[in-house]
Parts: sequence; structure tokens; C-alpha cells
Amino acid sequence: FQVKLESARIWFQIELPRAYPDNFMPLVSIKGDDITREEQERWQGIVRRKMTDLEGTEFPIYELISAHLLPMLRADDATRDVTSVQASETPEVKVVAAHYHALLTSHHLKSPNKRRSLQQWSSELSLSGFAKVGYPGVIYVEGAQENVENFVLNVKAMQWLALRVRFIEPVVPTSRTDASGHSNQHWVELEKIGEVVEEMRKWGREHYVVEMGIGSAGTS
Repeated sequence: FQVKLESARIWFQIELPRAYPDNFMPLVSIKGDDITREEQERWQGIVRRKMTDLEGTEFPIYELISAHLLPMLRADDATRDVTSVQASETPEVKVVAAHYHALLTSHHLKSPNKRRSLQQWSSELSLSGFAKVGYPGVIYVEGAQENVENFVLNVKAMQWLALRVRFIEPVVPTSRTDASGHSNQHWVELEKIGEVVEEMRKWGREHYVVEMGIGSAGTS
């Protein structure tokens, strides 16, 4: 089967071994449009290292695809898109290249102290995003790279049950950003998974959560 994003020029072709799951190591081929041999070898090296790291885990194929391959494809695609946006802008428009976003999940998010801290950090760091409270906990932020990275560090410094940083990567600014690429600050708390998908849909990014198994494209 193939793992690809519609907008990405690189995708992965995965063949499971006949002895799966006793032998989990799949054959992963790098495919793409006009990719160089150097790029292909670089991606093959990345895949080999990730598969080695996943030996002995409970769901190696799922982890390889959802936690590594898809985020890497998005990061590669977003970096090229940001570069394209910069090249098309006129000299009079200031382009902020380091525009990032991050998605984190946890077993739950109920603590009033944590919820206040998330809102406070988003305000102090001029970030937009949301926190989905209850079970599971979902946190999403967007803004300047340094501020997003500091926000994630602050979150990781707190005590969590099963906290996972799903991705932290470049992203092309959306209509929720101004002409200079800064986010029009917006922070909300959500209570249902369907609200997470709907909020991401407002950003034009619902696929980011759907691909992670959070909600579905048809969730209302």
C-alpha cells in the first residue's frame, strides 16, 4: 500500500512481509515526482533508522506511519510551500519564514491549573490555538517558531499522563494570520472531539488531526 499526502511530491510504498506480524520489518520504497538520487538515499536512511528504533514496540507499522512518516512528509511539504510564498511576495511585504504549529495529545486534560497556564502562555507568546479538555486532552498552537517551541517546552515541563508531541513543524500562514504572517491571537477551550475537527477545519487543517486518528472528516 502507499502512504502519501495529496500535495506532497514524495510518498512511500510499503510492502508487508509474508510472515507479518512475526516479522514486522516492511519493505519501504521511496517514490516521488522528480526527486534526486540524493534525496531518495536520504529518505531511505531516515526510514531505516526509524524502523530500527521501533523494533520491539507494540504497533510498529502504525507508529512508523503516524508518528514518523506522515509528520516528516508534512514538514517537507510545508517547508517547500513557505519557500514558495516567500519567493512570490513583493519586497514591500515582510514575510515571516519561521511560522510553526504544534499538536500535542495526552490521556486527559482536566486540571484547572494546567488550563489556566495554557491560556496564559498562549497570550504571553502571542499564539493562537485551542485546548480540548477531558478525555483525551488535545492541544494545538500556531505562531512564531521560537514562541511555539517555548510553549511546547512549557507544556512538557508539567506532569502528564501519556503526553505526546504529535508534531512541531513549519506551516503556511492561513486567513487567521495578518499580512505580515502573525497570528490574529485566538485561544479557545473545547469539550468534544467533533469540536476539535471543526476548529481545525476553520484553519483549513482538519486533515492534521484526522490523519492522527483524532476524530474523522465527517465528524459534526
